[in-house]
Formats: sequence, C-alpha cells, structure tokens
Amino acid sequence: MYCFFLVNNYLNLPHKSPYMKKINFKKLLHHIIAIVIFAVVAIIYCKPAVESKVLSQHDVLGWKGMAQQSFEVKEKTGSFPLWTNSMFGGMPAYQIAFEPQTNIGIGLAYISKSLTLGFNEPASFFFLACLCFYILSLVAGANPWVAILGAISYAYATYDPIIIIAGHNTKIASLAYAPMIIAGLMLLYQQKYLIGFIITAIFASILINQNHLQIVYYTLLVAGFMAITNLINSIREKQLLQSLKASALGLAAGLIGLATCAVNILPTYEYAKETMRGGVSQLTLGKDSINKSKGGLDKDYALRWSFDKMETFTVMVPGLFGGSNGGNEHNASSKMVAKMTEIGWPEENALGAVNGYSYWGGMSSLSETTSGPAYLGAVICFLFIFGLFYVKSWHKWWIVAASIFGILLAWGSSLKGFNYFMLDYMPYLNKFRAPSMAMVIPQLCFPLLAVLAVSKLTSVGMDWTEAWKKLRFSVFATISVLSLITLFYFTTNFTGKGDTEIRDDFKQTLMQQVRPGQQPNQQQLQQADEATKSIMKALRDDRQSLAGADLLRTTILIGISMLLLGLFIRKKINALVVCFGLIALSAYDLLAVDTRYLNYDKYHDADEVENTLAPTAVDMQILKDPDHANFRVFNETTNFTNESTTSYHHNSIGGYSPAKLGLYQDIIEHQIMKNNIEVLNMLNTKYFIVPDQTGRQAMAQLNPGAFGNCWLVKGIKFVNSANEEMLALDSTNLRDTAVLPNSFKGEVKELPQYDSTAYIKLAERQNDKINYDFFATKPQFAVLSEIYYKSGWDAYLDGKKTNYVKVNYVLRGLYVPAGKHQLEFRFEPHSFKIGRTITICSTILIYLLLISSVILYLRKKP
Repeated sequence: MYCFFLVNNYLNLPHKSPYMKKINFKKLLHHIIAIVIFAVVAIIYCKPAVESKVLSQHDVLGWKGMAQQSFEVKEKTGSFPLWTNSMFGGMPAYQIAFEPQTNIGIGLAYISKSLTLGFNEPASFFFLACLCFYILSLVAGANPWVAILGAISYAYATYDPIIIIAGHNTKIASLAYAPMIIAGLMLLYQQKYLIGFIITAIFASILINQNHLQIVYYTLLVAGFMAITNLINSIREKQLLQSLKASALGLAAGLIGLATCAVNILPTYEYAKETMRGGVSQLTLGKDSINKSKGGLDKDYALRWSFDKMETFTVMVPGLFGGSNGGNEHNASSKMVAKMTEIGWPEENALGAVNGYSYWGGMSSLSETTSGPAYLGAVICFLFIFGLFYVKSWHKWWIVAASIFGILLAWGSSLKGFNYFMLDYMPYLNKFRAPSMAMVIPQLCFPLLAVLAVSKLTSVGMDWTEAWKKLRFSVFATISVLSLITLFYFTTNFTGKGDTEIRDDFKQTLMQQVRPGQQPNQQQLQQADEATKSIMKALRDDRQSLAGADLLRTTILIGISMLLLGLFIRKKINALVVCFGLIALSAYDLLAVDTRYLNYDKYHDADEVENTLAPTAVDMQILKDPDHANFRVFNETTNFTNESTTSYHHNSIGGYSPAKLGLYQDIIEHQIMKNNIEVLNMLNTKYFIVPDQTGRQAMAQLNPGAFGNCWLVKGIKFVNSANEEMLALDSTNLRDTAVLPNSFKGEVKELPQYDSTAYIKLAERQNDKINYDFFATKPQFAVLSEIYYKSGWDAYLDGKKTNYVKVNYVLRGLYVPAGKHQLEFRFEPHSFKIGRTITICSTILIYLLLISSVILYLRKKP
C-alpha cells in the first residue's frame, strides 16, 4: 500500500500503457535504501527480540492478568465475553480484551501488519515509526536522505524505548502511526484529494483501533493546528475554498476512520461516562470543589506526572534532571555507591539505589516517579532551532504553535492557571492524566521542522548567503539556550520534592541495621543522621555529575552539527556527506541514551517471563475451593488497586485499570481502604490473601462471613443523597438491610415481608449471563453481589424484562413478587450492537474507496 502511495505521488514514473506503469527501480532506490536502514537499525538495537527473546514489560504482564479470564472464556465459547468478573468486582471486558465478532477488519489489519515486515516486537515498533515518519517527510517535500534523518530521530526519541520497556504497546503503536494522519492531511492541503482522503481514512482507522485515545487526542491537536494555520495562509493567498475543501475532506476521512472503530468506541464512550474519568461520582465527602472538573478527572489527579518548567530542556540534555528512577544513568564509580559501600551496603544494592533515586524533576515524589526523560536529541534540537530561522513555509508556524502548546500542557501542575483552564474548557482533556505525555507533540514536530530545514538547505538553487546568515542566527540562539541551561546547572541544588521521603527511608533503614527491633540511643541516632546526610549529599553530587556530563555531551554534539552545516554552506563538503553525517550523529546521539533504558539486559527467555504469572501455593489453595468461580478474593499483600496478578487466577476485589467504574472507586476510597468488613462481605469476599506472622510469606485466610452471590433482606433504608448512601454503609447491617437512594423508591412496589421459606440462589453464572432461582410466599427484595452498571445489564423475570436498582451504593438489587420465579441478567449493551453495524458499513466503504482508487490509477492515461 505504501509503495503504491510513493509510486503514485512522488516518483513520476513513465507510462508503459494507459493501464500499466513501468517501475523505475533507479528512482525507488532511495526508498529501498531507507527501508533497509530502518530494518538494520531496528534489528541491531533489538537483536535479542529477533532471537525470540522478550521483554519483561510490567504493563503487558498486567494486561495478561486482566485479560486471562476473557481468554479462558474465548477458549470455551469461541468469542470474548463483554463482561469480566476478574477485576474490581466486575467491569466491561471490552476495555481489556476485545474482538468485534466480525472479520470485516481483516484487510486493514493486514495492511497494518505488512508495514512492520513481520518483525517481532519491539523491533516492529521502531521500524514502523521510522517508515511512517519517512513517508510524512516525503509528503512534506523532504529530500529522501534527509527524511531518513527525521525518521530515525522520531522513532528513537528516548520516550519510545521508555514506554516499550514499561509495556505501553498500544501507546507506541499509536505514536508509530500518528505521522500517517498528518501525511494524509498534508496531501489534502496539496490538493491531492483522493490519495490524501484514503490515507487519512485508513490510518485514522488503524490509529484509533490501537485504543490509546490520549495519543489520538494529541494527534488531533497537531492536525488542528495544521488546519488553522492552513486556513490563515489560504486567506492570505486567496485560496480559501481549497483550504475549506481539504479540511472538510480530512474531517470526513477522520470520521470514517472513527466509524470503523465504532464497535469499540461507542461502548467505550458509554462506559467512560460511568468511570472516574467521566466524573460520575456525586460524592462530596472530603473533596475540594475547586479541584473537581466537570465530567472528568479531579484536577490534581489529572495533573499528576507533570513536567517542571526547566525540565523541558531535557529534550536537549537528557540527564539534566537525573534521567529516571531505575535506569542505567550511574555506575559503580558514583559517589553515592562509594558512600553506601563504606557503611556496609552491598555494591549491587547501592547501585540500584543511586539509579532508583537519580531523577529529581517534577515527577520525583515517590508516589509518581518516571522511567526516563523526553529526550529528542541534541542534534535534532539544534536543527529545529535552525529551522525556526531558515524555513519560510507555512508549515513552520503550525509546527511551532503545536510544539509550544504541547509543552504548556506537559507542564501540568507547574502551570496550574493555564492547565486548570484547559481542563475546564478544552473538550475531553479532563479525561486524561499524565500531562507529561503531551511531549509526544514536540516529539513529532521537532524532527519535522528539522527535516524541512535541512531539505531546504540541501536543495538545488538555495541561497548560500541567506543560509550562512540564518545559520549564524541559529548558532547564537542555540548558544543562548545552552547558556541558560548552564546557568541553571550552576545555580540549582539538585534536590527533588521526593528527597525528604528518600532521606527518611535511608535513615529508617540505617536504624534497623544498627539495633534491629530495639530503640536506638542518642549517639546512634546522631550517627544515622550524619550517615543519611552524607548519602543524600553524594546523591546530589551524582545528579550534578550526570547533568554536567550530559550538558557537555550535548554541547559537543551540537558543535559538530554546527560544523557540518557550516562546512556545507562554505562548500567544503557536499549534500550527501552532510546528510549522512547528520544521520550518523543523530542516530548515535539517541541510541546511546536509549540504551540507558532499553538494552540487551532487559530481554529474557519467554518461559522465564511467563512464569511470573504462575500460581503460588496460596493461589492453588484458593483454586481448590469448588465455588471458586463465584466468590471474590482480596489480596492485602500488595497495592490491590494497582496489580492484576491476582485477577489472573481469581475474581479480585482489586485489579489495575486507569478507568475503573466511578462507583467502585468511591467504594475503594471510602470503605475498602478502611476495611469495612460489612462492605467486603456484601462483595462476597470469601478469601483474604494476607502476610503470615513473619511478614515474608503470603497465606490464604477464609472469611466465613461473606454473604454469597445473592440474598434477601428484611428491610430497606432509603437515603436522599450519595453522601448519605455512602455514610449509611458505615453503620448498617447490610445482610439484613439494603441501602437505596430515594430516586429508586418507585421501583420497590412493596417493602419486603418476612417469609421463613423464601430463598434466592444462584443457578448459573457466566460472564455475560447470570441465572437465579427464587421462591417466596410474600414479596421480597433481593440484593445481588454484582456490580451495578446500567449501560448494558438487563434483568428478566420469567423471561419478561423488569427493572432493577442500585443498592448499597455499588450493587444491584430488585423487587421480586411472591411466587416461584426464574430471574436472569444478561449483559447486552446496545452500543456494542450499533457499533458493530457501523463498523461493518464504514469498513466496507474504505475497501470500496481503496479499490476504486487503484482502478482509477491503473486506468489513468498519460
């Protein structure tokens, strides 16, 4: 597909006949060489992956824990369920493991797969990002050799290997495809409407299908800046109609791409309204109204993981703020390692500590941390500055505007006034957290402007005098930036906001080593305090040393880049030499920093990684319970809201999801965190996994008080507000009394009446369907230990649809009349059915457009 794109638009091949074109392999040579370079670099950098080794990616292992139940169901039934019971008491499974139950998208999936040449992950990600940015550069009018420079710089910007090692595979795939959206829009603005429309529609579909909506959002922001800038430029050049036409086609193509993903997007959109990201909670207990955003995340939560303002310069100097928590920035010769080994710490532990605490920027509290800087490369940053002075195209203005906006968003809590305003008034922004992720916008924009600058410099007929003048301006500007960074280096104290916690942890550890289990005397306290101070000073010295070394490194790399451009402008070297010189320099620049985070040591045998999810002795004990599929487990040996290993084996009270149901998040914060046993019982928590008496081993603890899957209550307590409903859980006997909002009072036709013969029991429980047997001689109210989610679960009494209510803040309940009844719950979200129909129709439309364009191309006469 991309070969057709290149041939059709850029090679201008001679015609052999009106129906067949002659392939000019000489003109294809640039692109073949580029693809070979991308493949070789990916293979070398990811050599263990080519040898079938894998990364131990935290988020991938987490996803496997989340998705295991869905895969087990698929193995039995042939399709993924729409609901899972394995996390947070139950939640929609289409947020975890999903298939549209139709093969209509197989063609688009094939296009996507073919672009990676079949490489294993993560080599496939790097190759794909290179290829897509290379095409974008060509569309922007770049020299193919210069396009290679931009492609490698975009794909190997340090953020990419960092998120790969973390396991953010959908994010890196989305970043890889994002340049194709911008390329499609560029083609539309170049009035190449057919190919631009098809490229935009196809890759919008592929990008959105990765289901990383935050990267989609940032890509749309870049596209929006391009559209606005083109509109302004078209007004100046009196081509408004063409601009509006191109923008309209781009919007239409994007909507078609979105429609192909409707089977996933519509249920997700529906679900988002009920999540913590949708701001669904009506609780005001202990909450600051100023911090609350309308229909989204609380502002302080949304702005966690924000850049410090000066941290922006890590795009140019990677170690300016210490790099990361856990990379390979420091070695055994560091001052902190020396100081810690002096007082008896093993060298390996000391080295882990200095690397673990190296980062001291805006995300350095121990509850945040970061895996590395958003380093774009010293070479690319200098070429970007050069482009600011040298490039005259209208593209420069949207690139600069988008870059600035991305940086302002990344500052997050460091620029609260601006970002609070954005969260309040910018559509959908308050659905996302981690503002630092907005640095992916400069990651796309910086190398693109650099490519445009070097392409103009190496083009035929360029003005040598102007080029020399602009180079001088860019040199002065770059020296000014480096001087600012140098001033910061000499004036800052290299202390992060998490250092107090780090110091206290060290001091506590030292005290335990001096007198285990005993109170230390005054002299020992003083010695521990002095040792801690010396360790912290050594840590700050190491941070300063890293920043200084990287600042010197950046200065040297930029100096060489300046020299290459200067020699070319003075006609001492030719265009090919300067291009390949910059390619080699930039590749070395980025890959050398990348290996601090993703290197050969991070790879393992596949079996070794899989064994991390193997059941423990405690898991095996719980799995022996014959009712295992129906009860829940609470793992108290870990942060139960940030792990999914428990979900791999059991139906868990906890789990891992950044978009859990808002009602359940409220229950976690206000009830589970304080171990309200009544609430845990109503959630049918039959087993607790707790530490043993030594604190070193886990053990399973049976909870005989768990209420079971369903029960009948003796009475109902009606409340007026969400706050009253939550507070009522503190003092109510939930086995006998149900707590209901007054808004559901009309659904309870009669209050429950005592009946010693009445019962409700579980008959059959599947993920998407639950059956109960009921009998009573008087009306009853049943409480079901199932999470309330109104957008999909339907209740049927003896085959006829009936209403159910939210009870005990988070569960389902319903009035049941006297008699013998069959009660059934089915998860059948209408959004899924509608979305599947839209997906099929829009995907067929894309196929028809693609086929039509190929036919038109082949039939086009000279």
